[in-house]
Amino acid sequence: RTESHTRRFARLRLICAVAMYRSVCLAAVVAVALCSSAVAASSEAFPSSCTGTTNNLPVFTGEPTLVTTVPNGRKYVVDAVDPPLNVLHVYGTPYEMGFARGTMMKDAMVSLIPEVYEYLYSEIETYLHFLPPSWIAAIDKYGIEIIVDLTYALTKPFIAPEFMEEIYGIANATDIKLEKLLGVTLLPEIIKASCSMFGAWGPATQNSRDGALVQLRALDWSTNGPFQKFPEVLVYHPNEGNGHAYAVLTWTGFVGAITGYSSVELGVCEKVWLHYKGKDSRAGIPFTFLLRDILQYDTTIEQAVTRIETANRTCSIFVGVGSAAERSMDIIEYSLQEVNVYNDTDFPAYPPAHDLMDGVVFVDKHTQPSNDPCLNDLLKMYYGNIDPLVTLRNITAVFQTGDMHVAIYDFDEHTMTVANAGVYNNVTKTAVPAYDRTFVQLNMTQAFALAAPTGF
Repeated sequence: RTESHTRRFARLRLICAVAMYRSVCLAAVVAVALCSSAVAASSEAFPSSCTGTTNNLPVFTGEPTLVTTVPNGRKYVVDAVDPPLNVLHVYGTPYEMGFARGTMMKDAMVSLIPEVYEYLYSEIETYLHFLPPSWIAAIDKYGIEIIVDLTYALTKPFIAPEFMEEIYGIANATDIKLEKLLGVTLLPEIIKASCSMFGAWGPATQNSRDGALVQLRALDWSTNGPFQKFPEVLVYHPNEGNGHAYAVLTWTGFVGAITGYSSVELGVCEKVWLHYKGKDSRAGIPFTFLLRDILQYDTTIEQAVTRIETANRTCSIFVGVGSAAERSMDIIEYSLQEVNVYNDTDFPAYPPAHDLMDGVVFVDKHTQPSNDPCLNDLLKMYYGNIDPLVTLRNITAVFQTGDMHVAIYDFDEHTMTVANAGVYNNVTKTAVPAYDRTFVQLNMTQAFALAAPTGF
């Protein structure tokens, strides 16, 4: 009986050893297969229409570091990137939020604002074609500040008081003259930027996000200025009854929104509408204020479109509005005379540079219709698997869009993943574009839930 038991035990050990060997071999085969897949993915051939390369830098997913707390404000910093990304939270009335922001960023604003004006003086020739002839004559006679005076005079009747209250708060906290802050704030009304945007949902994100919306905003604008020295993600927490919390990717001292994501999960983006042939007007609400109103007050794409349609509009731009609840994004042609709303079924397509795709709507950084098929080809290449990582690694970097900043809104994971351009090097005359730099992923659920500071 003992001998039989011993033999059975020996056979059992042999069976176990064989099983373990087979498991190890199987694991090795799987590992080799995975490594081979990874190598294949990293060396994947991109469309011949594209000239960029993959951004393989690690994405920072850690927590921002708290550095300052003031009445109605908290300042966090992500120093994994250089220059550091400032993540600001402001609370209360418009004046209180402006004062808190100015208090936390006073040194940066005092440094940046004069540099902005120096930059505008040095680059004015670049932007003259955006201005009416009478304004160009006024610049020759009175200097560049006259642009700010004229723009403010024409837009003032359409600017809600809360925007001015916020700017007054910044001015009082920093001792910067109001007109200087207005100049920075109204800058997008005066000049234009070429940008890219897309919304992808449904079958375009089925494998990666179970059909949830992924939205890109890539800002293509000159990087030879000082703006990117002090990048901010500014999270507004207005008083109860005055809208809802929202965040904007911006630079210090600027009031308004060109890039943003709200706590009710609407995302906005914009780009210049260069091929618009109608009339413009300088008298109306600055589009950066209108986009911020969408973030603060609207909960659906329809509400945002209604706000646009009923506004006193000024310049011609494309606006992208995406919604988590609706799992879609519309692109709106926005101008003084026209508002045209498009989705994935009716955007004016022009194959092969721009195909209609179920669950995708986009415009690239060129004037439309674009002759560059790269973005179109990349969206088709990653169709079904589009997510923030694919976007930042293999779309923005390969298409080379978003030289000033990039924001990717993930409506499934409730994150905003952002990158900013490097500081301009006056010796080499270059700045590393945002799409080639380290991205920072922010948990927006946590950001919007952060309580106001107490104890002051």
